[in-house]
Amino acid sequence: MPKFTAPEREIIKTLVASLSLKRIPDLEILGEIERQTHKPISQRYLTDIKQLIKRENFHWYKTLRESQYDFLHEYKERINEIMDLQRYHQQIINNDREPTPVKQTSLAELHRLSITLSNLYDVAPGIVNGITLPTSPEDKTTEQQSTISEESEIIV
Repeated sequence: MPKFTAPEREIIKTLVASLSLKRIPDLEILGEIERQTHKPISQRYLTDIKQLIKRENFHWYKTLRESQYDFLHEYKERINEIMDLQRYHQQIINNDREPTPVKQTSLAELHRLSITLSNLYDVAPGIVNGITLPTSPEDKTTEQQSTISEESEIIV
């Protein structure tokens, strides 16, 4: 198997992550990697990359879950990113030199970003006040049963 440079490894990792999310079959992923890097990889190497991505994602999630401040920082960064995108689309809409179809597309995207931002702000008080949402199916079931119990007590 050929050796890959650091930039090639990053390209491979990015390709595997994005194509796996799209549910592209492994054979097509292997072909796309070979097309972009001009070097073939084995099925085993592809599996190793997928496992590496899963481990990195788990570590990232675990870090955020264990540190409330890190999570809040990431949450705020996401809000800032959406606000920056809103400013960018507002500039496109206000630019007289932009064609109407481009302005219409930017307006639709601005609307979508506004909804996303509103949803993030709606959830924010629960996050800041330390309200934890159920994280596993058992927690959800327990929460639903306790809600049902409370409702039945009220009805009775």
